[in-house]
Amino acid sequence: MSGEAVLVCDTSCYINGQRDQLPLDTFPSVWAAVGAAIDDGRIVLPREVYREVTEQDDDVAKWIKQYEKKCAEPVEEVQRLAGQLTAQFPGPGPRNAADPWVLAEASHRGFTVVTYEGRTFSGVPTRRWHRSMPGICRRFQTPCCTMPEALGMLGVSL
Repeated sequence: MSGEAVLVCDTSCYINGQRDQLPLDTFPSVWAAVGAAIDDGRIVLPREVYREVTEQDDDVAKWIKQYEKKCAEPVEEVQRLAGQLTAQFPGPGPRNAADPWVLAEASHRGFTVVTYEGRTFSGVPTRRWHRSMPGICRRFQTPCCTMPEALGMLGVSL
């Protein structure tokens, strides 16, 4: 599957990825590969994820703004699925408002969700794993992985 990944990254991929795990200044080739995958459609950038990332005026927001024209506008089926998910999991809060859209895009397209939610840095599931993106993906039988796993799917090697 190298180079052919079909992924939908949630907000945590960009924020946690660039701030904590794979800083842009230290790993520019990683973010160049992610950007290339957004450009060629191997990574879907939901409009709501873009909105969440750009709410802050920081380097992550500056980086993602170059991909605004690549934002996926939700088709009717994605809107319906996101509405159903929102009804099942009300009150996601401002930090997770994009989650239903990420899961709906991935479900609709048959893609894999990419997230930093639900695991500690050492890979141990968090106490609320079942309520985080990986647990919800499992419930809806949608594949889910972390950003390092997604990079492997994209064929990135450092």
